[in-house]
Amino acid sequence: MGTCIQQVFAAVCMCVVMTSQVSGQQSLTIADATTQGLSGFSTEVVLQSDSETQGYVLAISFDSALLNATNVTVEGSDVASIGAELIAAEILQSGITLGVVLDAQSPFDGQVIPPGQSSLGVLTFSPTIVTSINQSTSLVFTDGTLNSPPLENLIVQGGMSIGAPDGLGLNNGTVTLTPPPPDNLRVGSSAIPADGIAIADVPILLSNSTGAVQGFVVAIAHGPDDLTLNEITIDGTITSTVGAEFEVSNIYADGGTIGVVLDFQPPFDGQVIPLGTDQQIATFRYSCNSIIYLPENDLVTPLTPINNYIGDPPLENVIVVEGLSLNPSLEAGELTCEAIEPPPEHNTIMTAEAVFDGSVGNYAHSGMTGTLNLYYSDPDDEIQGFTITICYDCDLTIEAGTFSLDGSIVEETGAEYLNHQVDDDCSDGETGELILAILLDALPPFEGQTLPPTSENLLVGSISVSVDESAECNELQEIYFCDDINGNGSVSLYNNVVIDYQSVQDYERIDTGINVVPEEIFQRGDCNSDDKVDLADAATTIASQFQGLPILCPDACDINDDGIINLADSVYVMNWLFKFGPTPPDPGPFDNGPDPTDDELPVCNSNDTGCTTQP
Repeated sequence: MGTCIQQVFAAVCMCVVMTSQVSGQQSLTIADATTQGLSGFSTEVVLQSDSETQGYVLAISFDSALLNATNVTVEGSDVASIGAELIAAEILQSGITLGVVLDAQSPFDGQVIPPGQSSLGVLTFSPTIVTSINQSTSLVFTDGTLNSPPLENLIVQGGMSIGAPDGLGLNNGTVTLTPPPPDNLRVGSSAIPADGIAIADVPILLSNSTGAVQGFVVAIAHGPDDLTLNEITIDGTITSTVGAEFEVSNIYADGGTIGVVLDFQPPFDGQVIPLGTDQQIATFRYSCNSIIYLPENDLVTPLTPINNYIGDPPLENVIVVEGLSLNPSLEAGELTCEAIEPPPEHNTIMTAEAVFDGSVGNYAHSGMTGTLNLYYSDPDDEIQGFTITICYDCDLTIEAGTFSLDGSIVEETGAEYLNHQVDDDCSDGETGELILAILLDALPPFEGQTLPPTSENLLVGSISVSVDESAECNELQEIYFCDDINGNGSVSLYNNVVIDYQSVQDYERIDTGINVVPEEIFQRGDCNSDDKVDLADAATTIASQFQGLPILCPDACDINDDGIINLADSVYVMNWLFKFGPTPPDPGPFDNGPDPTDDELPVCNSNDTGCTTQP
């Protein structure tokens, strides 16, 4: 009987006038395969024949509820090495077809598949489900069903088609789906010295057995009082190596999140993280919040992958395999902040001293300006530099830009780096802050300048300090050494002395303060302290001199401001009152104010003498 072979999807028509019985054993076999989870796999179709074969058609069906065909090709088969000239492959919803003619083009060199065993094609699939038990499914040679027109499984030998009715053996294949070990997302553990500087790289490790990973989300929590999460990165990880095209991370006080899509942009090359164990997919970088000195214990903080807690909105830890979001098992890690050796004890002494008018010392009136002097002493160490961090009460003002080395040992030695900053804004709830940095030898040729050993206080430098008008009298406005302040910057600094290239924090510091005292204020000429100047004040001045009448404010009775109370003062005020004489000197006869003239008169003891703001 005549047969028209409309294989290769109507592309080739080979008309065979007659058929013959198959001589010997001719068969097609689909190799068995096993896969795990959602991992893709390949199998091959093998021809066993005792004659030369000129072409063939394969039509194979599968269970689309369990498998998805992703490729059918002759690449990687024996046919590819022989050189087929016409290939037509088709992937259908529940089947695949492959039509091949080896010698289909001029000059018709007669390529054939030789007798024996040869692989005809490679079929690639991926599971559509993750099975919890071993499960088998078949890859079945199916005649008269797949494609249009429907195709038959056959081989062409001697110009004749040979199919199952002609004795061609068709041996189906079996695919075994096996459950994968559970996917696992594990946070590594690390340890760093708790010195306030070190950074710990904590790896995020993925064990994926279900399938190649197309993307992931990681969300990890930590104790906000113990650690700071500084950075989340994929640099140096397999995520970066395979070429992640989308990455977004967020850092919070108590944790951090990162989301990654491997293949996010055209041409969509399908990059994935392959199957593997403990593959590092990201790095979380932490620092310890506190410096811990021995013999205190190390601080161990859990790093916990947790679902629906970190992020806005809260995120789950997931991996994406074959387009499906899967929840891996989660395993916490920990970061250990290791206690460090305490700094060596040194006999350095740093002293702060507030100085105002020489007769006042560290006593000052509201509105008064003096200097804050800083001194050091150390009888046996050569000092290479200082960091000085000082806090001060908000009713004081330290003037930025007024720091001076005049007359100091630092000026004499020659510091090559000097910086100071003042944060005088207390609206942020902090005190005022002064930060000073001095490094003696900071520039080439690095000749090793240091401050000399000394048993006496040597001046480091001075800066202007004022008492605000808001300061309460009879209150001590404190100026004290303090640690972990940032001034106008973002880095927290602390007091330290550099000795032999080591940072020393364990040394004595002597604080200071300013005692705010009442300022003498009065009306010039108000000798009887009744808050007005008139003839009664002239009488009081005379009576105080010749009759011993007590007075409350001698400066008020010194009407001509010559530092002496006598008859001239009564004459001065009467000339002003009645003869158009000169007005009494400042603060004058009308308003209370301080005495601008230094004299030896006793301090006032009237109601007009006191603080603008009382405690």
